[in-house]
Amino acid sequence: MNHIHQYGVFSALMHGFSSDGVKASDILSACNHGLGTVCELNGEIIILDGEAYHFTPDGKLHRLNADDRMPMVVATDFNPTLTKELSTLSMRELTQAMHPFFPTKQNNFMAVRIDGKFNSITYRIGGPQHRPKEPLLELAKRQVTKSYENITGTLFGFYSPPYMNGVAVAGFHLHFLSDDRTAGGHVLDFEAENVALKAAVNTQMHLEFPDSEAFNEEPILPESAGDLHLAE
Repeated sequence: MNHIHQYGVFSALMHGFSSDGVKASDILSACNHGLGTVCELNGEIIILDGEAYHFTPDGKLHRLNADDRMPMVVATDFNPTLTKELSTLSMRELTQAMHPFFPTKQNNFMAVRIDGKFNSITYRIGGPQHRPKEPLLELAKRQVTKSYENITGTLFGFYSPPYMNGVAVAGFHLHFLSDDRTAGGHVLDFEAENVALKAAVNTQMHLEFPDSEAFNEEPILPESAGDLHLAE
């Protein structure tokens, strides 16, 4: 059975909370795939096959150390129950490609992995914060956006149902890592060919909240769906 392990909530990131987090070793001891960010919101994380990769806005790749902390991470011990070989796939076709999970499992979380040749892919890398608790929407104004053509790699991420917006980001949230480990970030759009799609429905979720004074200094209010997608 596939479970989700999540530390933090996206509404907290929107408010700029990123001073503390869960150790990478704690997540990797239970999960082999996932996505997230690091303290000070400096870039994007993707976890593939038990390895955690961190991309910063300058385009550099770092392997996370065991003691590195993540204020927000969504991860799973990925065991796909749906596998498809597709000649082509795009971002807009993803929901249809995951039939029969849609619509029969549309109110569940789902994990998805896509391996293939990306004829085009656009992604962004956000951060870092310039001051403590700088809101995520402000970071979004200076995020780095990159586009590639004819690059092989892997997307991994989650589908979150709309009723979880704020705890998660409703819809698909995907990160990319190229096979040569030189490119990656938060996916905005893609078109791919020779695709291997793997997915799993997640029926259980373990959610851990920060236990700190900083996290509880002020109320964390829900964000609009539009702002969440703009920032994340």
